[in-house]
Amino acid sequence: MLDSVQIKHFFQSLICDDFKSHWHYLSKARNPTWTLNTKGSDALPNLTMILTPNNIWHLLAEVSLPKMLFGHNARLPNQAEVFEGLQMISEYVEANSGLNFDAKTATVSRVDFAKDFPLSEAKVFQTIKKLSDKILPRMDKLLYNDSTLYFKAKTRQIRIYGKFREVLARKYAKPENIKTVRGILRFEHSFFRSYSIDSIVEKLSLPDKTTHSLLTQDVSDFVMSEVLESLNFNELLTNDKTNLENLLAYFQTRKAMNLCGFLEMLKLRGEHFYKDETLRFSKDSYFRDAKDCRKAKVWKQSKSLE
Repeated sequence: MLDSVQIKHFFQSLICDDFKSHWHYLSKARNPTWTLNTKGSDALPNLTMILTPNNIWHLLAEVSLPKMLFGHNARLPNQAEVFEGLQMISEYVEANSGLNFDAKTATVSRVDFAKDFPLSEAKVFQTIKKLSDKILPRMDKLLYNDSTLYFKAKTRQIRIYGKFREVLARKYAKPENIKTVRGILRFEHSFFRSYSIDSIVEKLSLPDKTTHSLLTQDVSDFVMSEVLESLNFNELLTNDKTNLENLLAYFQTRKAMNLCGFLEMLKLRGEHFYKDETLRFSKDSYFRDAKDCRKAKVWKQSKSLE
């Protein structure tokens, strides 16, 4: 459901400023800024207080909810545990700032939605390899170490990886956590900016972008289903045929082979590679081949969340 969240409250004035005596002041920040725990335990919220030029105080709390709740993120919290985590954030912020901080009414300024799929370890890497052939509009793709796949934009990021290898690489990984994540493929969709979160609010007609509205199972399911649909994930899991086999079901052999070459060029040069004049590949040919590939369900365009 969720991993990391950043939430905040705004204050026109402060009932106390005792935090200044024990928080770290960032002398080189653009605006007066104090922080607590930014380099400490990742199981506790990182706190930041910023005074903006319009004299509004911004109090932010950021934490990995599963790490705070369980001491690890080998598994994701359910809805009841998310609410429990928000209460823990409230208590921690209030104890360390002396200010009221109701996490259940705070504004969400960053969120990582997540979903786990139980597969076999071999299937995890096969699936990541297949997904690395996919293209998402207006997102850059990066396959790292053949085990983690990223789709990146300015305001959001999709990360797909095998949880087992990540947990195994940790210095003090517990045996029970290693057992829990064996064969788990995790999808994470991170929203970094306010206007990317606004897009979710608008799509779902939510009343606001508070934790009460956004940090729910229904919103998480919607966000993650869009990712899975854009990557044609469900069909990928149930269809082990190669691109050529799928293309041959729709087209004659020579055309199917030519379209395989088109797909390889997409992998090498990216979307809209026809713009590179040195390739001498026309715009009309590009969109004709793209249409044929969509028909055969080997390259699916989808509507972006942006």
